[in-house]
Amino acid sequence: MKRLGFLAIFAAGCALLYFLQRSHAGAPFTPRPLLYLLADTQREAERIPLTVTRVSDQEEIKAGEQIARDYGLASRRSEDPDAARISDYLNSVGAEVASHVQRRAIPYHYYLRDDRNFINAFALPGGHIVVGRGLLELMQSQDELAAVLGHEIAHVDNRHAISRLQYEIASRKIGLGDIYELGNPAVEIFEAGYTKEEELEADRVGLGFAVAAGYSAAGAINLMKRFEKLESENAPRADSPVAEFAQAPFDALREYFRSHPPAAERLAALEAEINSRAYNQLQPTRPLAIRSIFPAGAGERLDRAGDFKNGAAQFKEPLGLDPDYIRAWQGLAGTSWRRGIANDRKLLGRGPSVSDPRK
Repeated sequence: MKRLGFLAIFAAGCALLYFLQRSHAGAPFTPRPLLYLLADTQREAERIPLTVTRVSDQEEIKAGEQIARDYGLASRRSEDPDAARISDYLNSVGAEVASHVQRRAIPYHYYLRDDRNFINAFALPGGHIVVGRGLLELMQSQDELAAVLGHEIAHVDNRHAISRLQYEIASRKIGLGDIYELGNPAVEIFEAGYTKEEELEADRVGLGFAVAAGYSAAGAINLMKRFEKLESENAPRADSPVAEFAQAPFDALREYFRSHPPAAERLAALEAEINSRAYNQLQPTRPLAIRSIFPAGAGERLDRAGDFKNGAAQFKEPLGLDPDYIRAWQGLAGTSWRRGIANDRKLLGRGPSVSDPRK
């Protein structure tokens, strides 16, 4: 009966939209509030038989490409060599994890949102995965990244992502396609996360993808423990230097916590999945090859703020990870020089300030 009720509502809604369009109603009517409502509820509509609004893989790919274009992902390749290096790394790790999906026709693409205040990741239909720099700064191993990418890939592979648009695509098939554009502002819906059940399912399935690709199950556990700590402390602090120097506003972290179930609950579910699947949690994790980039960025921020001592310390950290990292050497040389000038002026009674020759 519940299914029949939803079918009736869907049919009535489509009839109303069709009538309003054909009658050229003067009011600025749009079905997007309904789309947001569906995104924010427990998604009862997903229990409607998929045959009602079934979207093919090719239709999903086409929809995803349009959203990606509208969002500017195709032109988001940065001229910053570090940002380009991160993007290449995301695509390399993502290709390994996505090699174990069920829906083989969907191609996957991975993009960096180069914003350290964006501590999140999200998936668009058609295999477009976006990862924020702020989330990467909290990671300590490649296995943690594999778990995050696996989670987002699972949202696509299990049709969570396309279910958000299947009603919109269906409306196009009955002559309602010009009411609104597909990808504008559809991205906001995907950033908002999914239902609790879908998020926990993506954790489990994504962990399976990562483990099948050869990654340690400890990656997902370690990252979730860090999230649990951050969530409980209500501040962006953690044991690692990477998290300590990040100093991201808690509002940015809160967005991630708001769009996902509590970290403690996710951790318990992951541990249960590991036990039931007999995954090897003792398998060593792999280093995060891009980790040296983030303390270098912190060093530059501290240098600009005039905190030369701590800035120098941050530049030294990535050199311990990558002795050939030119950006860190240049930053260390510059901040050490400015620190020396500042100390000399302080000794001469001229104050601690020093002009920055880069400006």
